[in-house]
Amino acid sequence: MHRPKVDELYTHAAIRLAAKGLYRVTRNNPRVGCILVKNGRVIGRGAHLQDGGAHAEVQALATASEDPTGATAYVSLEPCCIEGRTPPCTSALISAGIQRVVVGELDPNAEVNGSGVRELRDASISVTVLGLAEARSLNPGFHKRMTLARPYIRVKSGMSLDGRVAMENGESQWITSSDARQDVQRLRARSGAIVTGINTILNDDPKLTVRDARFGTSSPMRVVLDTHGQIPPDAELFRHPGEVVLVCNSSVTLPPNSIKWEHDNDQADLDSVHERLAEAGVNEVLIEAGPTLTSSYLQTGLWDEFVFYVAPKILGSQARPVAQVKIDALCDAIDGTLQSIEEIGDDLRIVINNSESCV
Repeated sequence: MHRPKVDELYTHAAIRLAAKGLYRVTRNNPRVGCILVKNGRVIGRGAHLQDGGAHAEVQALATASEDPTGATAYVSLEPCCIEGRTPPCTSALISAGIQRVVVGELDPNAEVNGSGVRELRDASISVTVLGLAEARSLNPGFHKRMTLARPYIRVKSGMSLDGRVAMENGESQWITSSDARQDVQRLRARSGAIVTGINTILNDDPKLTVRDARFGTSSPMRVVLDTHGQIPPDAELFRHPGEVVLVCNSSVTLPPNSIKWEHDNDQADLDSVHERLAEAGVNEVLIEAGPTLTSSYLQTGLWDEFVFYVAPKILGSQARPVAQVKIDALCDAIDGTLQSIEEIGDDLRIVINNSESCV
């Protein structure tokens, strides 16, 4: 088999390893996998499986079945070359005597981008960069945060066939099936934060936690846009472990066990909220909100992906719509690109990408 095909084969295997961190690595770091090959045999495997934990390259070296001197390292993302919570991976690869490194894609972090490759080459290690789309798609949030200083924003909504998310009186539990609601656990688990509005808290009193053991036990940061401090101190959010952040006016007195992000306007500035989330190391954000806040995201274009769960029900014209966006002409319609349609139980999951947003 020709070397280019071998390189892609092993690098795709490293990408699959990296995917094991999909629901574990949600803050600060990207998801990365590494495979060590020597004399045509795999001698080590590693994946970054915990925020702040050992990196994939270090794990692969530590678990190598034999001396890695002269081996090739296949890594889904360019090895880091900066000192952080862990030592640089480039140093580990150089010290181990690795002869060649194949990289799935360059690191979008400006402090690393290309520098890791140069450091390896300066140490007489041969480096090949493949630029695989599959490697890039594994870390959409890390790319957004490194290039635009904001997370990847995923908006979720469960609705009827006629685009309604609640009855006129606010009743909404449950429009979609239990299978669809279970699928939302997957979206929550891969997110570093969930953002919602105070109306959702007052109407539904959600937990916004991850309750599926397959995705681990930790829950994302939960952020509530609550300008006037209306959240009840006994809200379900406070009854479960995990950070709760209230975005509110400086005059608001915080309930116990919550964090305040202050603003002094009539409503929170969404750009500022997501800048704060990026500063906190959040790579992907899930928006679980009602029509008002969902409309704000749509109108401002501050979204990358919209996930619709569509139930085979008709709720009628008096029920509340998924969004309250006024559009006067067809040419002004909010446009998206269809990514996928899949059956989830009795419902459909439709995923749309923002046509104006590039990962």
